[in-house]
Amino acid sequence: MKRGRSDTAERQVAKGTIRDTLLEAASSLMRELDTVEIGILDIAARAEVNHGMIRYYFGSKEGMLLALLERDVGVRIRQLEALLRLKATPTEKMRLHLEGILDTYYQIPYLNRLIQAMVRDASTERVHHIAEELLKPIAQAQHSIMQDGIASGEFRKVDPKLFYFNTIGSADGLYANRFTLSAVFGGIAEAGDALHERYKAHTVEALMAGLLS
Repeated sequence: MKRGRSDTAERQVAKGTIRDTLLEAASSLMRELDTVEIGILDIAARAEVNHGMIRYYFGSKEGMLLALLERDVGVRIRQLEALLRLKATPTEKMRLHLEGILDTYYQIPYLNRLIQAMVRDASTERVHHIAEELLKPIAQAQHSIMQDGIASGEFRKVDPKLFYFNTIGSADGLYANRFTLSAVFGGIAEAGDALHERYKAHTVEALMAGLLS
C-alpha cells in the first residue's frame, strides 16, 4: 500500500512538472519571438515533450494559452491582495503597485497581446472569466488605493478609469515595442535590466505627479 501511494504521488508530481514545463515553454517563446502567435510543435519542442501532451493537459492550444494567462495574472493578483493588507500609506502602496505593474510588463511583455488574442472570437463564458477573474481585480485594487488616498488628502480626485489606462499603457509601451526601440533609438534589441529600472523610476514619478495633491 505504501508503495502504491508513493507511485501515485510521483505520477502527480510528474504531471505537474510537464504541465508547468509546457506553460514556461510557451511563455519563453513569446518573449523571445515577441509574438503570441506560436505553434504547438514549437512549444512541445521547447518543452522536450510530444505535442500530444498539450491536448492531454489542456485540451487544446487555446486551453493552454488560457492557463498561461491565468498563471501569469494570478501571481500578480495575489501580490496585490498582499499589498492591500500592508500597513502603509496610500502613497506608499500606490508606488509599490505601479512599480509592480512595470515589473510585470517587463517580465511578461506579451501580456496585453495575449489577453486580446484570448478574447478575440471567444465564447461569452471565456470573455466573462477573463474580465471578472483576471482583469477587474487589478483595476479594483488600484481604485481602492486611489480612494484611500483621496480620503486621506494625499491624492487629488482623478478619474480611476483614465488613470488605469495611463498605468497600463505606460507599462506596456516600452516592452511591447521592440521594433521602435531598435529602429528609432539606436539598435537596442530590447529593454534590459538597466533600461527597465530607469524607465520604471521615470514612469512611476510621472504617474504619481499626476495623482499627488
